[in-house]
Amino acid sequence: MKIKFHLSIATAAGLVALLVPAGAMAQAASDEVKRACRQTTSQVARTIEAAKRRGARDLEQGVRKPSDNWGEQVATYMIQAANRSDSLSESELASLGYAYCVERRPRG
Repeated sequence: MKIKFHLSIATAAGLVALLVPAGAMAQAASDEVKRACRQTTSQVARTIEAAKRRGARDLEQGVRKPSDNWGEQVATYMIQAANRSDSLSESELASLGYAYCVERRPRG
């Protein structure tokens, strides 16, 4: 279960890198960046909630810090937020992740 969870997070983090071309990442938050962030953070939030429903307790256990990968940083932020709050809904977690993703996007 732990390996499957980490693979899902890595896949979602990779999605950001694939969906956002380098030119779009260097500009202000374009629609493409926002769309990639929304898709990725929704997927990560679903994955985290599924892990919590399966009984995962310490979601941060397998997180390696620090990461230079933008998508992994977003996923790590979301994992930390979910791990510290039992009351965050999937949509609230996705919203937090989205704001972090757009704010922390690489700038050229």
